[in-house]
Amino acid sequence: MNKRIVISESEKKDIRQLYKIDESLLDTLIDIDSLKNKIENLGKEPVKSDDTKSDDTKSDDTETNNKTINASDTFDKVTDFVIKKFEGGYWNPYCNHKSIGGSSTETMFGLDRYNGNIERTDEGKKFFGIIDKEKKDRGAHRLGRKWFNMGEFCKKWTHGFKGGEKENELKNLAVQIMKKNYERNVSNYFTPELKKRVENSPGLTLHFSYATWNGPGFFKKFAKSLSDKLKSKPNMSETELIDSAIADRGNTGLFGKDKVALAMRDKNLINNIA
Repeated sequence: MNKRIVISESEKKDIRQLYKIDESLLDTLIDIDSLKNKIENLGKEPVKSDDTKSDDTKSDDTETNNKTINASDTFDKVTDFVIKKFEGGYWNPYCNHKSIGGSSTETMFGLDRYNGNIERTDEGKKFFGIIDKEKKDRGAHRLGRKWFNMGEFCKKWTHGFKGGEKENELKNLAVQIMKKNYERNVSNYFTPELKKRVENSPGLTLHFSYATWNGPGFFKKFAKSLSDKLKSKPNMSETELIDSAIADRGNTGLFGKDKVALAMRDKNLINNIA
């Protein structure tokens, strides 16, 4: 049977000074065997101060402040951000909208209906189906790809129009369309390491989400550049990767490079997206 004793105040003081035992331990009736074990184990495990945290608990204040990263949710949010900030609204040559250059066909949120083969997916068919219904409801009709009697429709669907009451539905579909294109590009051009790093970085996700609009050629070029850098320097920080991605984009003729760079460098990007 374990013996129990009562320690006097002077004995408590001596033990505290000698072994630095917790105050609460000495304010109770103490089991001798338990006390022995406590004393024997004192000092065996060093106490880490805030200044001696292990490397895996230190944080680089240059890295993203978005603590919890869900890759799918992050993609949806940054792609919605791309649509709002970088891509325009509606454009249609049959509405005599101001030329946007090249040989663009009917375009909404940067999705070129025919050049981008948008209607190859169910989401793409639904996306432009919504717009086509708006045309028909206003008296327009079509023959093949060509539309007629577009006057009433074009009065509402002006250059840059965001869709009015249909905006949120169209935007959600656009995100789904671009996610499928993005995932196909990732499968074709990402190394496993690059995929992991991008999925944990809103800034890099933004870079490659927008690269999906830029086209598979740019996506492939940007992916190869970062993959090569990670091969030579596997421990590149997020900041270094973002700076490299911004430099890659800067060496192209793509539009909006400064705005994209500013967003990519925002350490609170996800938190700041309304």
